Amino acid sequence: MKLKVITTKRVIEHDVEWVELNTPVGNMVIQQDHAPIIIELSQGHELLYQVSGSAVESILIVQGIAHVTRAEVKILLPMDL
Repeated sequence: MKLKVITTKRVIEHDVEWVELNTPVGNMVIQQDHAPIIIELSQGHELLYQVSGSAVESILIVQGIAHVTRAEVKILLPMDL
């Protein structure tokens, strides 16, 4: 599954096993073939993900939105990391 983190200045892409999203309605783990959704991300929480064949990594989310499809998670952030 693809993870794309899109900021105002760059796009970061990874092949990932899963992505954990912190949202105002709770946490959710996204894996391949997840039902499509667009959801707000909780401010001040980490976005966790496991890069394929590697360790778990994280990004601190100040503000953002996630767009999930069956094969990709796009994280839209209004500022650069």
